[in-house]
Amino acid sequence: MARLLDIVKFYLGRLGKVGAAGALLIGASLTYDQSVVRSKEVALGEQLMRNEQTRRDAISLRARAAQGAADAPGQPALAPAAAAALRRLFDAAAQAGLYLDRGEYRLMEVREAHLRRYQLSLPVTGSYPEIRAFVARALNADPALALSAIQLRRDRIESPDLEALLNFTLYLEAGA
Repeated sequence: MARLLDIVKFYLGRLGKVGAAGALLIGASLTYDQSVVRSKEVALGEQLMRNEQTRRDAISLRARAAQGAADAPGQPALAPAAAAALRRLFDAAAQAGLYLDRGEYRLMEVREAHLRRYQLSLPVTGSYPEIRAFVARALNADPALALSAIQLRRDRIESPDLEALLNFTLYLEAGA
């Protein structure tokens, strides 16, 4: 043990006072890294996993709420084709990072054409690329879906988020 201490003293003597202070700072920074930074990295990783799980839970909860709203008492039951189209619409919103918290749905019968027309009015908030990606994914996912109107509004010029009102029309056969 004395021999090891003599070796350390010898090399510290060769470094000088400035070198010894530098070696001490390096040792202190390595100790700080091991004791503080690593534990914070582990905590951050755990928090990111919890956030991801919470996000997945929220998406599934919204999907169940949408399904429950479609099956709500007092409301006409949705046709299976309409329910599937709405699921694709909600999936496209989730992939684009948007949430469809509320919306208006109206059914209109077009008797002479033997069609059912669902008018969907969906308010969303997000950045322009997110809204644009959602619209593109929704239209590509369902050929019977048409974009009727889009209104974009920004509260302040420096705000990155837009408030959009998207009006879609879903065309289905009368028996579907």
